Amino acid sequence: MLTRYRKKAIDVANGLPLMEPNEYCRRWVTHIQPGERGYRAECIRALEKATFGVYKFNTIDRNWGAEFERRPEAALELLRVANMLNEIDIGLDALNTSIVEILAKVRQVAPHRQDEE
Repeated sequence: MLTRYRKKAIDVANGLPLMEPNEYCRRWVTHIQPGERGYRAECIRALEKATFGVYKFNTIDRNWGAEFERRPEAALELLRVANMLNEIDIGLDALNTSIVEILAKVRQVAPHRQDEE
């Protein structure tokens, strides 16, 4: 059963478009804007994390080019996966918040709770 879910997750991931480094940075480096001092360094740090450390800061900085035009093809796959994980994390966080709010409202009106008072 776990194998079936794993295959489904891979199928979903394969259906998503590859992600370019600049696109990943625009999406996930939000506390500093493109063109601002330090943006490229923040972007490189984000790319290092997004590639799960496969590509280190210095490698990205020196070898990928000023606009990341010389990035390796394999990095696009890693960025796609990192983007998907980020989206899942945000979605689950929002879902968790909603569940907590719903549970609080249910607790206010649940008959068995009123018996405890």
